[in-house]
Amino acid sequence: MKTTLKILFQKIIYASTFCIFLPLFLIFWAKQTENIIKLPVPSLPVIDLVLVFLGLFLIIIAMSNLWFKGKGLPMNAFPPKKYVSSGAYYFFHHPIYVGAVLMCLGISLYFKSASGLWLISPIFILLIWAYLKGFENEIISSNFSNQSHRTFFDFPEENSDSLSLKNRLLIYIWIFLIWFLLYEAFIFLGTPPDAISTRVFLDDLIPFLDFSVVFYVLSYPLTLAIPLILKDNKTTRIFIFDSILGMGIIFYCYLVFPFIVPYTDIENRSFFTNLIILGRETDGQTAALPSFHVFWAMIFYKYFSLRFPKISFLFVFISFLIIISCLTTYSHTILDVIFGIISYYIVHYRTFIYKKMLFVCEKISNSWKEWHFGNIRVINHGFYAALGGISGFLIIGYFFPEQLFIVYLIGISGFVGAGLWAQFMESSSGLSRPFGYYGSLIGIGITLVLISLFSEIDFWKLMGVSALAASSIQFFGRFRCLVQGCCHGKPTETTLGICFHHPKSRVHKMANLSGKNLYPTQFYSIVTNFLTFFFLFRLVTLQMSASFIIGMYLILNGSFRFVEESLRGEPQTPYFMGMRVYQWLAMASVIIGILCTCAHSLPLELGELNMEIILHSLLYGFLVLFAYGIDFPKSNKRFSRLE
Repeated sequence: MKTTLKILFQKIIYASTFCIFLPLFLIFWAKQTENIIKLPVPSLPVIDLVLVFLGLFLIIIAMSNLWFKGKGLPMNAFPPKKYVSSGAYYFFHHPIYVGAVLMCLGISLYFKSASGLWLISPIFILLIWAYLKGFENEIISSNFSNQSHRTFFDFPEENSDSLSLKNRLLIYIWIFLIWFLLYEAFIFLGTPPDAISTRVFLDDLIPFLDFSVVFYVLSYPLTLAIPLILKDNKTTRIFIFDSILGMGIIFYCYLVFPFIVPYTDIENRSFFTNLIILGRETDGQTAALPSFHVFWAMIFYKYFSLRFPKISFLFVFISFLIIISCLTTYSHTILDVIFGIISYYIVHYRTFIYKKMLFVCEKISNSWKEWHFGNIRVINHGFYAALGGISGFLIIGYFFPEQLFIVYLIGISGFVGAGLWAQFMESSSGLSRPFGYYGSLIGIGITLVLISLFSEIDFWKLMGVSALAASSIQFFGRFRCLVQGCCHGKPTETTLGICFHHPKSRVHKMANLSGKNLYPTQFYSIVTNFLTFFFLFRLVTLQMSASFIIGMYLILNGSFRFVEESLRGEPQTPYFMGMRVYQWLAMASVIIGILCTCAHSLPLELGELNMEIILHSLLYGFLVLFAYGIDFPKSNKRFSRLE
């Protein structure tokens, strides 16, 4: 009886958390940040209600499918007994989450909530993705091994079968509808306050040829015709991933780099100039660099040439005319075009580039070197940590040029906290002086509170600046992790992994995974911190509050860290209630970050960089080198050894 009541209570708590408390928390978040997100909201009086009711319908149908067909509940703790592949699950693998996202977007539009539309909804999607990748998919696989199904909206299988009419038409939803909505979102938001023109003096040398608008407009039907000429599933999948990666790269650039193309006045009116003016009225100066027009023109050339190789020269010529028309209609600048071409080639050679990056990571991971000076040892991985320390010092020093002692306090508290935390969480006979990321957060947080209490420096400014520095520090610090072998991944069957061979690596000494193909988790962290840094710096240029910046750092870092931790293979990492402790901490990071975005504070004021800051950053870099790369290998005292 007690067991039954306990299970019933757990089910009520679980259901209440996701069906009551989570929606209320999102509403609270939207209300608290409504005065912070000052962006326009489109008026879509029919679409908003359609999204709400469609989302609610999907959720109800999916839950009933799990209840009646799966003989269980839509809860990870109480999963269904049978695998469900019909009903709402015929259309989507995760219809409940799809429905929740549609409702979030619809409610935001209905109530004209800028915060709900531009902040909560995108973050909600990111958190769902992190939860699926970092936890739920693994649970589903373990509960229903060897059971899977293809849904209506799945991409084509990777084979040479002819492309079906259904999948041919679905490309317009998978790619072009998503592209259109995202692109129009940037256009709708208009010219940002921190806009930067991409026009250079060379653009003044290009003649204005109004008739070339014909080639510019030609890009639209030719791009939309690509799904009609694709032949098989394999080629279609390549096109889909080309498009998705291209959109990811270009939309990220639009998000973090506020480049615009300044339109010049058109005096003479004709059929052609009217077309150009019409295009400008429906488009905008934003979303300029890289040029999507150039990217799609090159995608058109690639796939039409694959389908009709004998006349590929014709497609080269047409693509060239479209690209040139971007310049001669003054719709784009030279820089827009160049970076559009670069974006295409990054996408086209993505596998080669990715493998080269992993090759470099593997080289670094097996590059352990050490130098002995008596009882002192210097290890090469400490230099990566020193680079991180120098970059962090420069960033914080830039905002506090007259208070460098504070920069030292923040930096030293970071690695002291990291060391103490790891002693508690990961200390073992093989690790005399480990370091832990969350310990550095706690150490810095305590120091910032004390500084703000005993000085006139604003707490949120300290936090915001530290968040900027943290991404840079972690970016370089992960290279140290590669050499040392910490934060390594678990074995993977995919060929896109890295192998650790050096006997001094933790992969060999502690995990006994030397020579195994492992997930490149350090590389994942390097990439996410790189992307996070530029996003946070964009928030600075937009004059967002310091509290909002630290909040976004904690949300982004926590989300990415949650997924990264699910792929790690370190044996010393403790578990709690079915998840790694660091995944729980990542979730806490997200929640704290959300609360920080609700706080009100001043924006960060730009400072200056001088020679004194640079010299002090080098000195601080030496301190970091001593902490992370210099030890006493013959000593057994606490904190004496780094391995």
